[in-house]
Amino acid sequence: MTAAGFDSQVGYALESPSGTFTAPTRALEHVKSSLKLEVDRIPSKGIKAGHRHQGRWFTGGQRVKGTVSHEFSPINSGLLLRTLMGAVNTSGAGPYTHVYTPGALTQTNTLTVQVGTPSIDGTVNSMSFIGNHIVGATFTSKVGEVVMSDFEFYGQHLDVSQSLTAASYSSTWAPYTFLHGVLSIAGSEYEFDDVTLNYTNALRTDRHVHRSTTPARPKTSLESGFREWTATVNSDFHSLAALNRAIAGTEAAFSLVFTSGANIVTFAGNVRSDVDSPTVDGPETVKQSLPLVFVSTTSDAAAMTITQVTTE
Repeated sequence: MTAAGFDSQVGYALESPSGTFTAPTRALEHVKSSLKLEVDRIPSKGIKAGHRHQGRWFTGGQRVKGTVSHEFSPINSGLLLRTLMGAVNTSGAGPYTHVYTPGALTQTNTLTVQVGTPSIDGTVNSMSFIGNHIVGATFTSKVGEVVMSDFEFYGQHLDVSQSLTAASYSSTWAPYTFLHGVLSIAGSEYEFDDVTLNYTNALRTDRHVHRSTTPARPKTSLESGFREWTATVNSDFHSLAALNRAIAGTEAAFSLVFTSGANIVTFAGNVRSDVDSPTVDGPETVKQSLPLVFVSTTSDAAAMTITQVTTE
């Protein structure tokens, strides 16, 4: 072993019960992790005659925050998609079809995220982050690049006493690239340079309360507010069609599909276009940015659904 990042690993497990360490059941190849424990310090304000410095302090509340980035693959991504969206319906067998829709982000929907972090003595140290909800995610596809997925976590505790679960990677893991992506807006294919999908789960975090057990840890996050799903598409300025929809306030069907062999993932829903008219910045090709917001008055699933066809 070395002290380098290439010896690091990331593993996930759905917790049972929530907020309790659960040994990782799957490891995913990762690009980077910024997960860390934050612990507050509470300084005393007491005055002692003749003392110009107050050195008394106490340990306060704590929380886990950070993002883990993965190249987006149809293999081993289902657990994260289910935790992000809240509900899944699975049908078929080899391949399976998983339909992820907005569902309850309950206290049973938390993850243990274990990060193996190498120290300079060659040890890969076990850092188990416990009680994590996914508070948001970003999926990005750019010309010439692998599709990226970034998952933002909020959790309760860091446990460094647990054994590091050996990482076992799927032999069929392979990420999508830009070559696999096709975007359709209003029923027609839309050629693009890059697209970014953003998911924000409205969760009430930092639920610190007076209590007899583990008062330093926040209680499990709760849903509080409306979820937000947006997309930004950057492309050449094709025509006035997209701008006219935005000006008129016309909603449209949205479908972003990545296909790699028998593996398919579809981000689909209904969008409104916010106005961002193209500008001329010089002699180069005029570009257009489409800010989109997923909306529906009929159901959450009609606004945004992720469908995954995979052998997993």
